[in-house]
Amino acid sequence: MSNTQIETQAQQFIDALHALETGSVDDVKQLVDLFAEDATLNNSALDSKEQTLKGREAIMKFWTEYKETLGKVNSDFRQMTFNENAAGLFWETEGYNTVGDSISYHGASLLEFSKEGQITHFRGYYDTRELVVKPL
Repeated sequence: MSNTQIETQAQQFIDALHALETGSVDDVKQLVDLFAEDATLNNSALDSKEQTLKGREAIMKFWTEYKETLGKVNSDFRQMTFNENAAGLFWETEGYNTVGDSISYHGASLLEFSKEGQITHFRGYYDTRELVVKPL
């Protein structure tokens, strides 16, 4: 795929994530539909025993827990880089968890795409210590 096509696919991911972040857990399907059936997901929040999730069902569970944990947040994608099959997204997420506590953390997400434009590998990197609730 061309860099322009990868950029379009990455923007679809960003748009679906924003819909989930500002919407409800019902919006998770829109995001998960961007992943290939056998896609893998790695994320800093996963414990060491379960570092790689595989398949849409596991990925659906991850994004559902993301929404249920973080509540209403917004990820601001500050920089993006692309090549013929991948995108690197650098972001900062701010908002409030489900009980109203302030959240702010930043990191990077790497997305690899199939020739058909589906996400085959997702990797999210950030310092999990930043997810500690900050007093208002």
